[in-house]
Amino acid sequence: MKNLNLPFKISSFFTVVLVVYSAAVFSQSDFKNSVKFNVSNTLLYDNSYQFSYERMIKENQSINVFAGYQEFPLITVDITDVNFDKKSDRKGYSFGADYRFYLGSINKFNGPRGVYLAPFISFFQFETDRNIYYNNPDTGVVSSSNLNSKFNLTNVGGELGYQFVLWDRLVIDCVLFGPSITRYKFNTKLDNNIEGLENNDVYQKIIEAIKDKFPGIDGISGDEGIEKKGVQSITAVGFRYNVSIGYRF
Repeated sequence: MKNLNLPFKISSFFTVVLVVYSAAVFSQSDFKNSVKFNVSNTLLYDNSYQFSYERMIKENQSINVFAGYQEFPLITVDITDVNFDKKSDRKGYSFGADYRFYLGSINKFNGPRGVYLAPFISFFQFETDRNIYYNNPDTGVVSSSNLNSKFNLTNVGGELGYQFVLWDRLVIDCVLFGPSITRYKFNTKLDNNIEGLENNDVYQKIIEAIKDKFPGIDGISGDEGIEKKGVQSITAVGFRYNVSIGYRF
């Protein structure tokens, strides 16, 4: 009897192993969630920490949301008799979302692997506080004031991207092309008026220096022009592109 039961026991053992292995393989390929860190933002902004979360909600469809903190690079402009303090207080935040359609007719695997198209919306805001010093050439008196610069961007558009999945867990998410309609709003102000210094000249030079950081809007005066001293709004074409790395679970 023992000899007769041995083949049965061996076959049963391998059947159990096969079932467990198949379940493990299936579970590893069925991860619906990903968390990612935006690598490219660290090249564009200072102290950038932007994370995203992607969730598969249908076959080849997902929603991806992001939020983060970043600081705009420090700007110094050349203004006669004006010096900028080397110290500054900077802050900024961002958030947004896109709804992804992975192209099953093109991709070899189901999402979240491969080529995707997605509408997206995003919002960024930056703020900088910095002291400036004005040496009045007529009186020789040095006056100071805090300069507050704030601007934000609202983007609505579409994107083309590709997401790699390596070893079932690692993801590399690349937004390759993301044109948008972008609303830029700039706001600068001094805490107090400085005698002999035309404040609006300072405001406009700061705004122009910020605009120079965004290709495509430098030289544009704004669809509303100057709303009031130190405030300007622009609607123009923007672009989204980034590279993120992450983990599936």
